[in-house]
Amino acid sequence: MTRLQPTLHRHPIAGFGAKQSPKPLVSIIIATFNAVDTLPVTLRSVAEQTYANRELVIVDGGSTDGTLDVIQRSGGPSGSWSSETDHGIYDAFNKGIERSSGDWIYFLGAGDRFVDGDVLERVFSIPRQGKMLYGDVLLPRSQRRYGGRFSKLNLGLRNICQQSIFYAKELFDRIGPFEMQYRVWADWAFNLQCFADPCTKPEYLHSVIAVYDEDGFSSSRVDAEFARNAKELIRPLGRLPWCAYQLKQFARSAVGKRPIA
Repeated sequence: MTRLQPTLHRHPIAGFGAKQSPKPLVSIIIATFNAVDTLPVTLRSVAEQTYANRELVIVDGGSTDGTLDVIQRSGGPSGSWSSETDHGIYDAFNKGIERSSGDWIYFLGAGDRFVDGDVLERVFSIPRQGKMLYGDVLLPRSQRRYGGRFSKLNLGLRNICQQSIFYAKELFDRIGPFEMQYRVWADWAFNLQCFADPCTKPEYLHSVIAVYDEDGFSSSRVDAEFARNAKELIRPLGRLPWCAYQLKQFARSAVGKRPIA
């Protein structure tokens, strides 16, 4: 089977569309590549959301395994999808941001899913002051809940799971898109910039947002470029987060573990 050529194929998704509503429009961006087995559960969890004012934007990297057939059969609420070769998951997410119309942006990978059908309704049924809303995720393989309230200190030590975050779209206008030099931790780099920006006012939601596929893209990879630039990324949060990051890296290397980035 030949690979799709690097030309854009943009199509509407029947049923996946924004409704006229006083509530904010939420753009759900899904990046896919050869995900015929894992994408259906993700699409189903989006379709089951009771919150009506949402759109779905799927950015596929040129799948050849039947993923496009899954997308075309998806039905459910309106949106759009495209398929073209790209430069990785953050390139796909950046394209999705450009093509989205929402007030808020949310990212899913194929295999991830909302924890239940009322997530968006719970989050956006009341006004929000913060420009970055985040909660927790469930990790099914390790059977634990990951997240909690993040301070600048602990964000220097570990990242907020991307599938638990809602970003006001204006953050990408102010801070910029995901930086492509970070192949694995571009979202961590972006989150660090969000926490350093006093206008962001991150808000912890005290609830589980999604079930995160632990076999996903960043689960077992190291980002050497992030590690090289960690000082530049973390120091804007203050001296203490940077010192804590260095100590954790030293402790891991002392026991023969690889760095956290």
